[in-house]
Amino acid sequence: MQAINLEIKRKIAQKGPSCDIKQILLIDDKKDNILSAAVDGDGYDVIQCDSVRKAWCLVYPRRPHLIILHLDSCKSAALADLQECLALAEGVPIILAASASVHETLMKNPRHRPSAFLTLPLAQGAIRKMVSDLQALHCEG
Repeated sequence: MQAINLEIKRKIAQKGPSCDIKQILLIDDKKDNILSAAVDGDGYDVIQCDSVRKAWCLVYPRRPHLIILHLDSCKSAALADLQECLALAEGVPIILAASASVHETLMKNPRHRPSAFLTLPLAQGAIRKMVSDLQALHCEG
């Protein structure tokens, strides 16, 4: 966990002077689910895309402070989405929202590592806590 937190700190330091994480890009092929409701319910300015490819068009005009990517599996198409998202991010932290089994598989391969993991199903307040931790890391640096 410490290595993941150091990676988050390094990536956030590249982001810029603001400590506030307000704009979140949520990449999820399911628009009406618990993850999107949780992000919207926490009061963030959320841009939602159903694919990483569509997100490419949204990131440059309106760069998010944080990207949340939802993966259902570790199949090759999902891993390709993660790799593409890592390229898209260019220093913006990525939180991967997935089941515990997907997380375990990805932890074994450093090439497919996001900034942080968010285990589904979500615990109440999990997104707010993750964003708060990211903000604290950014503001102390």
